[in-house]
Amino acid sequence: MKKSTFRTRAGFAGLIGLLLLAPLAASNAADTNDLGSPAETAQLYSEDYARLVDAALPRFDGEVLGRRLAAVRAKYPGGHDPLRLRKISDIEALLGLPHGETGGTDYVATKTETYGISAASARVHYARNLEGEKPMDFAEAERSQRELEARHLDLLGRAGIDAGQVLFAKTGIMSLRTQAAGMPDESATLAADSVFTYALRNIDGLQVEGSEARIASRGAGDIVSLSLRWPAVLLHPQLTSFKLKSTDELKREALAEVARAANGAVVNVQMAVVLRPVKLDGRRVFVPSLKVGVLPREEAGAMFYVDLPQQQLAYDEGEIADR
Repeated sequence: MKKSTFRTRAGFAGLIGLLLLAPLAASNAADTNDLGSPAETAQLYSEDYARLVDAALPRFDGEVLGRRLAAVRAKYPGGHDPLRLRKISDIEALLGLPHGETGGTDYVATKTETYGISAASARVHYARNLEGEKPMDFAEAERSQRELEARHLDLLGRAGIDAGQVLFAKTGIMSLRTQAAGMPDESATLAADSVFTYALRNIDGLQVEGSEARIASRGAGDIVSLSLRWPAVLLHPQLTSFKLKSTDELKREALAEVARAANGAVVNVQMAVVLRPVKLDGRRVFVPSLKVGVLPREEAGAMFYVDLPQQQLAYDEGEIADR
C-alpha cells in the first residue's frame, strides 16, 4: 500500500476529488461509471469514516473487473507501448524543429528552446523561451481554444497516442491577470499566457496512473510547451490470478488508512480504480489498485492505494529511474 500527502487550500480539495472521479465518469458517457466514486459523494464530508468509505467505494463487480483485467493481459501479453518518440530526432520531426546538437546526451538547449527525452520511461519535454513575446489577447485565446484542442489531440495522435487511449482531456486558458496595487478588481486586465490541453491515459477503459500529456500553444498554434509521460504498460508478471478482494475486505483496508489519515477531522473520501506503476527488479510494472483520496475542506490531505488482487505481489514502492 502506497501513501502520499499533498497540501490543499479551501475550495481546492474539491478539485482534487474531481481529479479522482471526473476522468472515470467521463470515460464513456454511455456507460455507468463503476470504476470511480459515485458523483453524489463529491460533496459528502463527515467524521463518520465508515460511512464515507461505504459511500465512496466504486460499484464495480469483482468478477467482471477480474475478467476485464485478464482480457487486457491477453490482449497485451508483452505490454502496451504505443509512443513513437524514442530519440531526440523524433521530437524534432514531430514539432518541426531543426536538428539540435545534443553533445551525446538526450537533451538539447538553445537560446530559443529546450527539449529532451528519456526513452526508457517515455518522458518527453519541450519548452520554448517566451521572454520578450507578448501574451495572447484573452478574447483571441477564447476564440481559438477549440481549434487548438484539435491540434493538440492531432499531435498526440502523431506521437502514437490515438483517441482511444485518452481517458479524459481538458482544454483551458492559462490566464495572466494584471492589476496595479490599490486598484479595484474590475480594473484588472486579462491576457492569455497560452491555451493548454491536459490528457489522462487509459487502456481499455482502465485509468493508467502517472501517465499524462500537457501541451500548450500561443498565437497561431505554435507549441510553446510539451510534457509527456506515456510509458509502456505491462501488468505485474506474477499476477496469475485475477480474483479480486471482496467488497468487505477493500472497505476494511481503506477504512483503516482513511481513519489514520483523517485523524479525527471532517473529510471527504474519493476513490477510483487505476493501474498503478510499481518497481519490480528495477523495471516498471503495473498493479490493479484502488486509489483513495482523503480530502479535508482545507489544509493537509492524503492519498493512498489498496491493491485489488487477492494474490500477494512482490514489488518495491518508489519512483522508477528514468533510464
